[in-house]
Amino acid sequence: MSDKKEIKEIDVASLDSELAAARTLEEGKGDKFIMMASVVAFLMTSFHIYTGFFGLFDYSVQRGVHLGFALTLILLTQPLYKHVFKDKFAGSKAFRAACRTFDMILVVLTWVSVWMAQDEVHHLTERLSKTTWMATFAGACLVIIVLECARRTLGYIMPVLALIFIAYALAGPNLPMAIAHRGYSLERICKFLATDLDGLFGTTMSVSATVIFMFVMFGAFLEASGCSDFINDIAISLTGKIKSGPALSAVVASGLMGSINGSAVANVVGTGTFTIPLMKSRGYKPQFAGGVEAVASTGGQILPPVMGSGAFLMVAFTEQKYIAIVIAAVIPALLYYWGCAVAVMSQTEIAHVTLMDPKDIPKSREVMKDGWIYLLIIAVLLYCLLVAQYSPLYSALWATCAVPVVMLFDKKKRFTIKTIPSAMVKSGFSAMSIVIGCACAGIVVGMVSITGIGVIFGDMMIQAAHGLLFPSLLFTAITCIVLGMGLPTTAAYVIAASILAPSLIKLGLAPLTAHLFVFYFACLSAITPPVALAAYAGAGIAKTNPMTTAVEACKLGFAGFMVPFAFCYNPAMMMQGSVGEIISVAISAIIGVAIMSAGFQGWLLWKLNWLERIVFIAGGLLMFIPGTLTDITGLVIAVALLLVNVKKWEKGPKFIMDKHKAKQEQK
Repeated sequence: MSDKKEIKEIDVASLDSELAAARTLEEGKGDKFIMMASVVAFLMTSFHIYTGFFGLFDYSVQRGVHLGFALTLILLTQPLYKHVFKDKFAGSKAFRAACRTFDMILVVLTWVSVWMAQDEVHHLTERLSKTTWMATFAGACLVIIVLECARRTLGYIMPVLALIFIAYALAGPNLPMAIAHRGYSLERICKFLATDLDGLFGTTMSVSATVIFMFVMFGAFLEASGCSDFINDIAISLTGKIKSGPALSAVVASGLMGSINGSAVANVVGTGTFTIPLMKSRGYKPQFAGGVEAVASTGGQILPPVMGSGAFLMVAFTEQKYIAIVIAAVIPALLYYWGCAVAVMSQTEIAHVTLMDPKDIPKSREVMKDGWIYLLIIAVLLYCLLVAQYSPLYSALWATCAVPVVMLFDKKKRFTIKTIPSAMVKSGFSAMSIVIGCACAGIVVGMVSITGIGVIFGDMMIQAAHGLLFPSLLFTAITCIVLGMGLPTTAAYVIAASILAPSLIKLGLAPLTAHLFVFYFACLSAITPPVALAAYAGAGIAKTNPMTTAVEACKLGFAGFMVPFAFCYNPAMMMQGSVGEIISVAISAIIGVAIMSAGFQGWLLWKLNWLERIVFIAGGLLMFIPGTLTDITGLVIAVALLLVNVKKWEKGPKFIMDKHKAKQEQK
């Protein structure tokens, strides 16, 4: 199969459930079920706006209604006939009608089960009575519907993983002694998942029903205002005049957009449709262009101030204020993007790309004159989050409200009163896949809680690592990446955090450090082969091989893979310590990332041979290791090799001719 033929088969929208939902909304105009779904999405957003302003309902009601809306949206937009026997019966009207009838029955069961679950919770809390058959029925129905909806939107891996954990809870006494537990009946499991705070309506659903939805809504409103065009223009205006400008503009634009929308694949599609063709037109290889966009978009999930959805779950798991997480993530995120930038500049010299035409570079003054209003919106969010220190929920709510108000000053009228309903509908469609991922993760976390497998697994990991931190970190990183290959970032983080983070804390890491490490690698799974969804999306746009694009993305982000290990051994990298320590560690890490990225790419002023590359990478790693001796050693190595390459650079073409002549004489 040729490369082009292979690329045509990549359906970029299918790689991300949010993009798939947007496509369904666009293609389904006129379909009565899509129209019903649009009404449901509008009501879902209205519900969250109301509770945001006037106060949340009781937890079982707030989370139950939130889940009910999401399940209804999925059942209306992802009908059964699209997922079962679609090749054989796709054209059968009777089959389609039967599937739609079945889906509507599931919708009714969803709301009946949600009502039963919250009624049982009410009896438990108000009357201290025991649960009844209603809890069992509600739990069973909700678990089945959640797993089916997860299958339709997220694929088979997430629901199968949830079923494995349920099976583990059922089979407790019959398992080997090392992982055995008391065991639970199916009735007990259903009641637990429907009514317990560690079940379906636990922490993950709580964060989804409050903070995550609000930020999804903010992202939808911001996208509807045309902010992405402004970010692309400002990125080009800042970087377009330098040789590596087209690729650096992708790094800047994707980082800025990714820190707002929190989805790597959606970010690749949103900014990559502009940046990838631009890079290819200047002479970059297609796989490199796709890799740059993938690695830059993935980093947006760890870049403050918004970060990905998992950051808000981290607030609940670590019991830290959101601003503490933002502060801790600043230096690691900047190091990640610094490594990407150095790698891009190195590859630019190797690829011999051409400069952009000055006519194609927008002037910064004109861009700011046209888009200054977007800075006001971001300023509102930053003020609420960092200065006023409102909760993330209220910060996102006020920032969302600021969009239509600020856009009144937009001369181009890109956002009007008529845009608000469509943005509200888009909010519901964008959130439904996140909600179902959190619901499935809630099932897993519930089974981890009830069986104690997290403690068992953690003790086994510590024993296998002989109580050493580095092997435990390495195992955790690999597990997070493997989980992230088949799960959304949020779900991968929740599951890994519930099982692995407690073990890292036992080994001496601070809770915030352990959770940030887990979250970091859950995000990086988006560019890690063999299932690298962000790289696949970039490859689809670049029209190149997805696997080579994923490998290219990993090469570009190599230094970024080292950063989490570094901050585990050096808390100053997370702004924990004196000002002097933080500055010293930051400078050391900046130099280390630069020489490591240059060594991995094979260029620093001049092309590096393999020995020089290995020495540079080793020097960079030494700069990451805490201690004055390692810093000095790494710096000496870097300076020595830099001087060698300066001499090569000064000789220029003559140096190349002399080397070529020497090789010919040897032959």
